[in-house]
Formats: sequence, structure tokens, C-alpha cells
Amino acid sequence: MPILSCDTYSLRDQFDAGKIDYLTVPKILKDMGIPGICYNSIWMKSFEDKAYLDSIKKACKDAGVKITGFIIEGNIATLDDKARERQIAEDIKQLRAAAYLGAPVVRINLGGTGKGEEADDTIGAQRCIDAFNQILPIAKELGVQITIENHGGVSLKASTILKIIKGTDPAWVGSCLDFGNWPAEKRNTESAKLAAYAYHCHAKVKEFEPNGEALGMDYKFLLGLLQRAGYTGAVSIEYEGGGDHYEGVKKTAALILKYWPELAAAK
Repeated sequence: MPILSCDTYSLRDQFDAGKIDYLTVPKILKDMGIPGICYNSIWMKSFEDKAYLDSIKKACKDAGVKITGFIIEGNIATLDDKARERQIAEDIKQLRAAAYLGAPVVRINLGGTGKGEEADDTIGAQRCIDAFNQILPIAKELGVQITIENHGGVSLKASTILKIIKGTDPAWVGSCLDFGNWPAEKRNTESAKLAAYAYHCHAKVKEFEPNGEALGMDYKFLLGLLQRAGYTGAVSIEYEGGGDHYEGVKKTAALILKYWPELAAAK
């Protein structure tokens, strides 16, 4: 059964200010009625210190919160071969940390070639396929699926993401479908292309209408895509608006549960 989750990036103002950390945030989310957490690599103090990673696992267990994913940054499409080699090694290191924490999926950022859309769709896509095929044996050994978030660069379009998924192993490589990262006029059609390939989901909201709906987004339709596809992963809140980030997370959770109330029972 899918689970309601929250990316730690949603509370970035609190992390940046040092008010919360990766040991205190699980209980905060649980107290907000959110039973899942997706960790972003950017505030992780270590990827190899087992004592630190164990403390995160304990904090989640004590709070009754499930780790649903792990977000890896970087650029594996870069035309700088040395930088790409370093990035692949870094991705593998973080993949191992994610597996140790018990995350079922990672999102590996693709980046771009820096040469424009055509190069990203061709050369960039092939470089990402080659990089994933280097990482995949380790991911399979660890039992962790790899996901691609629709971002800029190589992951700008659903067609390029699908090219990479099908050029690797769709049983292990899929979409981290982000509702908010498409142009408004393409949001529904591009999301529809990836829903059946989704292993993780970013329920992104930046602004709300007075009635609680996401401004410029049809959440009933978007969540319906996943429901009809038989999605079983995390619906992970990624609030990117201003104001009080806690309130933004709460309002996003309420919107998700409005159209997928069963997620409230998945704890």
C-alpha cells in the first residue's frame, strides 16, 4: 500500500537555521500525522559513519516513521569525464548509505551536458544510461531501485526519461514523478507518460488557493494517474513555497489525503 511521506527538503529553512536535524525530524513529521520520510543528501553529516546512520535509523524507529527514499544530487551527464567518474563513485557511496538506512529507492540526479536540449536528449541521455548501467549491479545487490526526477537538463522531458528507463532495466530504474516540475501547459500530459513507471513521487506545491487546492495544479487528476497505475510507493510531500514551511507541509498533506484518504492508514 502507498504511504504518505515528506521530503526533508520541505523544511529546508529549519535545517539551514540549525533548528532541526536528521535525528529530530522523524518525530516532528510523525506528530504532523506523516508516517514516512525521504532524506535529502544535502544535510547528511556522513554517508559512511555507521554510528551516525544507526542513530538516524533509531530516530525513525522510535518515532514510528518509515524511511521511504533518499535523494542524491549531482551530474552524471556532464561531458567532463573525470567529474563524471567522481560523480558515479559518489552516487554509489550514497546508494550504499541509502540501502543501510533501509530506503527502498534513491533518486539520482541526471544533470546536463551544458550544450543545450538536443545534446541532453542524445549524448546526455546515453551518458546517463551508461552511468546507470555501471551503478545498477550494486543497486540490485543492495535491493534499492533507482529513480529519475523530472528536472531540467537531461530529465527535462518525459520522452528522454523513458529512453533512459528503457535503456537500463525498468524493473530497477523508474520515475520519481514530480508534479510541480513541469511547465503548467504540459503538467498533465507529461505526468501521464511517467505514472506507470513511477517508483517514487514528489507531491510538490508552491502556492495554495483559498480552498486548499494547489495553485495551477489539478491534484485530483495527478494523484488519479498514480491510483489508476496501481502505484505502491511513497507520495512524498515536497513543499517549495514561502512562509511557514510547517504550515505548507500540513496543507500539502491535507490536499493529498483529500483525494487519497487511504494513505492516512498506511503507517
